[in-house]
Amino acid sequence: MAKLIQRTLDHVDPRLVEHGKRVALLVTGLARAHGGYTQRQIQDFGMVALLHDVGAYKTEEISSMLRFETEDVWDHSIYGYLFIRDLSPLSEYAQAILFHHLRYDWLRTMDTAHVFLTEILSLADRVDVFLENVGLDKKRLAEYLGQKRGTQFSPEAIDLLWRAEASSGILEGQYAPDDFPAFAGDTVLAPDEVVGYLEMLIYAIDFRSQHTVTHTITTTQISLQLSRIMGFDGQGQEKVFLGALLHDIGKIGIPVEILEFAGKLSPQAMAVMRTHVMITDEILGDCIDPAVKRIAVRHHEKLDGSGYPAGLCADDLSMAERIVAVADIVSALCGTRSYKEAYPKAKALSILKAQAAQGLLDPQVVTLLSDRFDGIMEAVSRKCVPVLEMYHRMHQEYAEIRACFTEDIRSRTLEAVRF
Repeated sequence: MAKLIQRTLDHVDPRLVEHGKRVALLVTGLARAHGGYTQRQIQDFGMVALLHDVGAYKTEEISSMLRFETEDVWDHSIYGYLFIRDLSPLSEYAQAILFHHLRYDWLRTMDTAHVFLTEILSLADRVDVFLENVGLDKKRLAEYLGQKRGTQFSPEAIDLLWRAEASSGILEGQYAPDDFPAFAGDTVLAPDEVVGYLEMLIYAIDFRSQHTVTHTITTTQISLQLSRIMGFDGQGQEKVFLGALLHDIGKIGIPVEILEFAGKLSPQAMAVMRTHVMITDEILGDCIDPAVKRIAVRHHEKLDGSGYPAGLCADDLSMAERIVAVADIVSALCGTRSYKEAYPKAKALSILKAQAAQGLLDPQVVTLLSDRFDGIMEAVSRKCVPVLEMYHRMHQEYAEIRACFTEDIRSRTLEAVRF
């Protein structure tokens, strides 16, 4: 799962993922050196560290965060806190992300959960940035941490860092790429946790715009409803669900200005848009059941061979793949975009039937969807409403939380991220 997360977020900005990987190795090394945490807790700490800057994928602060002098670290900290709290299996650790740039002498006066994780995450984050800017100069690092001891950073965390360095070479080890994702250990995730992490990745894409926020949920639910009606067994339904859930994961590598372009895309922009399927293929790699991967990467194929990326024909496409192809189109037609309103039922079904008649879409799937349209879309709506409510609530909470951080707190926090 860590590898899949890495591959996905690499397509936003590899610099931030590499930073997250190194911070994860430092954090888990510190937790092991402490000795008071289970393997599962250490794994969770590593995932939190890997994702500690996930808010930047929304706020586009990446370049500034990888410098020592950062004018405002609260945008990505607040959004990352909300994202992890509401949209991931790591919700109990969300406050560590909110406060990972807060000075230690302020943190210790606050009533907050997981203080130890917050302290070592704060230290690991700045140590990694120091080493990236200065190099592995332990003398200069010791001087830097000595100046910040008890103010920006926890004395206990600093002492733990040096003990871990003495015993296991934790500072050199963070730059060994083969060690990742070593922090995950041997802990096995439960099926619902796997789905939770996959949904988190999808939300990282869909939540970039109010027009895309329910697209994947709609596609997934239409696909699942159709598979049930068509008599797929439990395993078959699960593969359809996961394939539909992951079908647009490659869009994380497509610029928002193309995703939300208000009008018809130019040939050049359309060529970029179409690369999302190849990006999906690359991200999923060998991390996913091959049948699920095929469902995800074939949702733009057509029965007559005119689709993309492989130009497959009817004989190449399974019923599960045909279902998700239809569901994706329905979701696009019935959802809003920056350039269009949602199509009414009659117009959406007319387009689908025309494509079936032209030999593009499976006529059995289209007929079944047409016959059961109202019931299917009602079920879809029940799933989408909570997601939309969450999206709008997060935006409201973001503004409210940000308003709570005074200029004084911001200025004190700035001192924690200066060289």
